[in-house]
Amino acid sequence: MNANNLKPEIRNLKIKERRFFVIFKCTILVYLTMIFSIFNFSSGYIEADEQSVKENKLLNSSLDEYKKSFADERTILEGLKKLLEIKQHDASLGEEMMTALVTKNENLSISKRKGRYGTVLYSIRADLVQIDKILQALVTTSGKKIIIDDDIARDKLSSIVSIYLEDIPLVDIVDTIFGAKGFETIISENLIFVTLPVKLNVDSSYGYYQEKAIQAYQKVMIKYPKYEGIVRAYYELGNFYLASNLPSIALQEYKIIIANYPDHPLARESMFNVGKSYEMLDDVENAKKGYLQYVESYPHSNKVDDAYLKIGDLWRKQENYEKAIEIYKYIMEEYHDRGAAAFANMRLGNSFVGSGDFSAALQIFLNMKKKFLNGSHTPMLTENTSVGNTVENRSNQHNPESENREDDRTRASDRLVLPDKLRCELEYQIGNCYYLLGKYNEAIRILKNFGLYEENNEMLDNAYYKLADCFFKTGDYLTALQLYKNALTEFPNSSLSSYGFLYSGKSLRKMKMLDNAIENLKLGLSRHYGSIYTDRIKFEIGLCYLDDENYKRALDVFEEIAEGKKDKDMVINATIYAGISLARDKQEEKAIEHYQKALKGDSSEKRKDWVSKLVGDSYAELGLPAEAVRAYQMDTASDL
Repeated sequence: MNANNLKPEIRNLKIKERRFFVIFKCTILVYLTMIFSIFNFSSGYIEADEQSVKENKLLNSSLDEYKKSFADERTILEGLKKLLEIKQHDASLGEEMMTALVTKNENLSISKRKGRYGTVLYSIRADLVQIDKILQALVTTSGKKIIIDDDIARDKLSSIVSIYLEDIPLVDIVDTIFGAKGFETIISENLIFVTLPVKLNVDSSYGYYQEKAIQAYQKVMIKYPKYEGIVRAYYELGNFYLASNLPSIALQEYKIIIANYPDHPLARESMFNVGKSYEMLDDVENAKKGYLQYVESYPHSNKVDDAYLKIGDLWRKQENYEKAIEIYKYIMEEYHDRGAAAFANMRLGNSFVGSGDFSAALQIFLNMKKKFLNGSHTPMLTENTSVGNTVENRSNQHNPESENREDDRTRASDRLVLPDKLRCELEYQIGNCYYLLGKYNEAIRILKNFGLYEENNEMLDNAYYKLADCFFKTGDYLTALQLYKNALTEFPNSSLSSYGFLYSGKSLRKMKMLDNAIENLKLGLSRHYGSIYTDRIKFEIGLCYLDDENYKRALDVFEEIAEGKKDKDMVINATIYAGISLARDKQEEKAIEHYQKALKGDSSEKRKDWVSKLVGDSYAELGLPAEAVRAYQMDTASDL
């Protein structure tokens, strides 16, 4: 082929290459425009004459130059495409989640994303999850190691919490969790150390972190009023206030949910907590209304039986036992298959005790024991709680009432299981009812076997003192004294300790051990001054002085009590015994003055008869028979 024939082919090839290059160039320009727009560059332009020069240059280039130029442009194109992808990814990185972790626990999720300036923000949603489970998830998500101080009880980390926080630093989440439990945290780059505030010389971190958590929820309410979790924020804030013993503020949060989000699931829980808040405020009427509104609004709720139980308790608190009994019976009938039925049964018996119908109460408790008793729990007294051979001998004496007892050996498989806490209360109340009915031997039989159903039985001190009372009532003062003394030793922090000092002193006085009685009573007075038994302990000291014929000291004690004017009945008795002290000290005129003073303030007919007789005796001692007869006639008239 000659050179002349080759020139048209070359020209045609160049024309094709030029067309391809124009298309290729347009594609490059499109990518360049997109990249420049990302960087916010101004669009450039090519002048028409410059473009023409470049096209002419391409037409005059050789085929190899075209191919090289084509290869270079392809490389540039691939590089620009890659750059575009990178910039697009970087531009969206701040908005998209970098890492998302959903744990095996469906109630817990933790996620993190990259925020501005290289920060990492976390979001957590935990609905009734144990703290240690949350910590495990935080460790997995953050890569930090968490170390717990050995002095922190591990059961504190097993408590269940609910947390809903979004887009906050990890340190705030950790502070909220541990601060709410009263712990202090030290956070470094790769480590979180949890310790006690006292070790860091911090008075209390609880209030600080609790306030911090409250502020977090308040920020959500202000910044994101339409946020889907806003109801949860109101609810948890109410719970914070309730746990902080601020029920009046908690009420506001719960009422906002009920008023503005009535269809939300948490509206139901909020309504229940409204009743609880009023109950904490001791506003019984509004508490009842709150619980009644709950049962009317959510009759099929799983808490409706608990709400009825609360209503019954509030009626009982108001001493309206008829209403309380009605509520408890309703619970037992309508919710017999729920746990509240056993509690309602227990409180039904307690209501009859409160109303004074001890026989009905005893029958309820005995039936309840037969229904719920679990034979796997056999009452046992430990060495510390044994009451000695005297108790055993007394309790094993023949008692005709015991012949009519229910057989306690009914098969356990035929009975339902009763929670240990109720079991203890039930045994105690059976013994208590026997005591209130004056059946002391039966009460002793029950209470001596009460035992330790659980290591920290909160009813054990009550049972111990009641058992001692039974022996006191039967005149076995020595056994009673031993029991009162043992109870004071075994339960030094019991609310009944002052009662124990009073009755151990009474037992000693009954045994004519007056010096020991006075010493014991004064010790009780020094340890429990200001208790509800203070005046009664003083009164018992006065009786000891009176029995010891130390009338001056007895008079001083009784007049001190009378001047206190704390309890009207105690004041009248103290005034009468002040008169008796004067009469035995041969000061009959002054004694009569005290008797007459007592008569003016007394409304008890039985006591008036007794005092009138004392007045007559004093007149007789003074040699005034007419006045004595007149006083005795007042006593006789009262009997008629």
